[in-house]
Amino acid sequence: MPHRLERAFLSRLASNVGWPLFIVSLFILLATAYSLNSPLYEPTDELRHFRYVRHIAVYHSLPVQSVEGPRAQSHHPPLYYALGALVSGWVDVAQEVYYEPLVNPHWDERVWEISADNKNQYLHSDDVGQFGKLPPFHGVALAVYLVRWMTIIIGASVVWLTYLVGREVFPELAVSGAALVAFNPQFLYLSGAVNNDIPAALCGAAVLLVCVRIARRGPSPRADVTLGILYGLALLTKLHLAALLAPILLAYLTPIPPPSHTLARRLFLTRAVRGILIILGLAAAISGWWFWRNLALYGDLTGMRKVNELWAGRSPAGNWWAVQQGLPYLWSSLWGRFGYGQLPLPPTVYRALFYFCALALAGYLIPRRGSLPWAALALLGTLCLTFMAVVVYYILIQPAGAMGRFLFPALPAFTILLMGGLSRFLPRRLTWAASLVVTLGMAALAVYALIGVLAPAFARPRPLTESEIEAAPNPVGLELGGVARLLGYRVEPGEVKPGGSLEVTVYWQALAQADQNYVVFVHLLSDVGTIVAQCDTHPGLGSYPATAWQPGVAFADTYRLHLPETAYAPDEGYIQVGLYLPGGPRLLTPDGHNALRLAEVEIQPRPGEFPNPVDVNFDGQIMLTGYELDRRVACPGETIRLTLYWRPLASIDENYRVFAHVLGVQDQVWANSDSPLASDAVPTGQIIEDVRDLTVGLTTPPGFYDIEVGLHTGGDRLPVVAEDGHWLGGRVLLSKIRVVSE
Repeated sequence: MPHRLERAFLSRLASNVGWPLFIVSLFILLATAYSLNSPLYEPTDELRHFRYVRHIAVYHSLPVQSVEGPRAQSHHPPLYYALGALVSGWVDVAQEVYYEPLVNPHWDERVWEISADNKNQYLHSDDVGQFGKLPPFHGVALAVYLVRWMTIIIGASVVWLTYLVGREVFPELAVSGAALVAFNPQFLYLSGAVNNDIPAALCGAAVLLVCVRIARRGPSPRADVTLGILYGLALLTKLHLAALLAPILLAYLTPIPPPSHTLARRLFLTRAVRGILIILGLAAAISGWWFWRNLALYGDLTGMRKVNELWAGRSPAGNWWAVQQGLPYLWSSLWGRFGYGQLPLPPTVYRALFYFCALALAGYLIPRRGSLPWAALALLGTLCLTFMAVVVYYILIQPAGAMGRFLFPALPAFTILLMGGLSRFLPRRLTWAASLVVTLGMAALAVYALIGVLAPAFARPRPLTESEIEAAPNPVGLELGGVARLLGYRVEPGEVKPGGSLEVTVYWQALAQADQNYVVFVHLLSDVGTIVAQCDTHPGLGSYPATAWQPGVAFADTYRLHLPETAYAPDEGYIQVGLYLPGGPRLLTPDGHNALRLAEVEIQPRPGEFPNPVDVNFDGQIMLTGYELDRRVACPGETIRLTLYWRPLASIDENYRVFAHVLGVQDQVWANSDSPLASDAVPTGQIIEDVRDLTVGLTTPPGFYDIEVGLHTGGDRLPVVAEDGHWLGGRVLLSKIRVVSE
């Protein structure tokens, strides 16, 4: 009796629409916040999605895939974009349909790094809010946000349908299943952006709900028509939603009566075939024109042949390595990788989510009393596995196939499966506790991803107060070109080792409204004048271009200088700072200098057995463990002696050759050494001291040059292998050298 009362209480709790409505409302609030903290076009492919919307709104036709000019997402079916044009087409937009916003050239320099440094792909001067204020809701910004807000409503519908599916399968877990979707940071992020992956998720959730009801109650003419319409609309939303046919067929073809029940079996199959034909007929009537258009334009029904031609597609054969390499990115981008992937969450988040999911699914292995809704679970599992297979195939044929958003149509099924498995570990009376913990945990993750990762990455620097300006450390007060004044600076730490980093905080004050976007350079130079580390960036670490400056406003920028592990040490260096126009001159101080020299920095050697110790792994065969130069300044015709220290990692069976080059800015070779590595009878692990003379060419112009080193066997170079196993190229760059005229 007590257990029956507990089940009744949980069912009443789950059926109370107040909780799911609260989840949906909180989702809308968070998705709106994500949207307001994402500048225009920063979400993946948003610019090309919005071009599609504008093409329909302006030209009243569909775009065609073409190799010429700026592209839209022209290969996608048009339903979402037509709705977007309907919602936003009335807005007066000054920009051309295919206009190109200003690109931030530094956005992808450290894409793997969790930071707020140059994460914006575009330079935003007038389409984002100033210092935390709302963006201007007019013109192109208003049009984009109208489509974004339409997408938020679609995302909220996905959350609600997930709850309804959960009620059909695990009633007491429906709310937490919906919460897993609602508070998924990636789902929130894309719900606040212009894209067709959220509508694809809506199609998946809607089809799944009808299929689960068919599994529980049997097919009906109403279900046939509903699924036919839904499947047709899905095919007009995104091509890979054709895979929804798998759960539809499963819903209609199971459970087939045993052969002994001949009449029942015949009636069942007749009914199933009739229902499937109705579904396919309605879907063809709704979406068939789109496939006929593809055939007429591109010569195939799907248009994928043209997609592969334009987007570097490949044959799937022999590309299983791509699947292996792509799975970690697929997993992380399912939960939260913002922008074009350059804004990840901390790795511990991805690991924790993996362990949670693995634990939850393991719950189905626990024997317990009571039967599971196996027919519904089979539909959920089929949907997940089908879309996983689709994404694996896409990884095989497309370099950009490992995107977690491609799994969104199966996300409701996945979350309900997770909650069902997790509940198997607990007594039924404690199911509510697990649901509450999961809901609160995901909500906390969603809030953290917003305020701890997304918002700081695109936030502009805060204006300094008068007292903060007066307290700026190391006052300088020099102007650069009448554009900005350097008020002060701070450099931390004063000592650094190769592989380490420096933080240089510069206090700027805008002097005038700039009409061009100047770039800040912060360089660490050695005592011989070579650049050891540098940071070139638009102000605000890319988020506050000079054309957005307000005269008189002061702000602080902190630039991070990352020293390469191959930096030469010991050495004495210094920091210099300035401004320049891309492709143009540096701005000058009143006394004619083009850079301001700031603090001195001591570059200390890392501990190791050899000079300039490094650990550069060449294909798992041999390790470069250190190097030494007898000079770093030379005149044309002079020789630089380079000593390399190699350690074999395996028995050397090949006749490896070592190359060492002095390289110019366009990889011209100005000095060369290429000869066999003297490795005969050298045991594994024993050091090989390799001395090479690099004679600088007589026509070498004065300047700074890289020294590159690598191994080859007369053909391909040996790849440099990172700690995680991926390849870094076929060379390593050592210290720069300087060539002087005399």
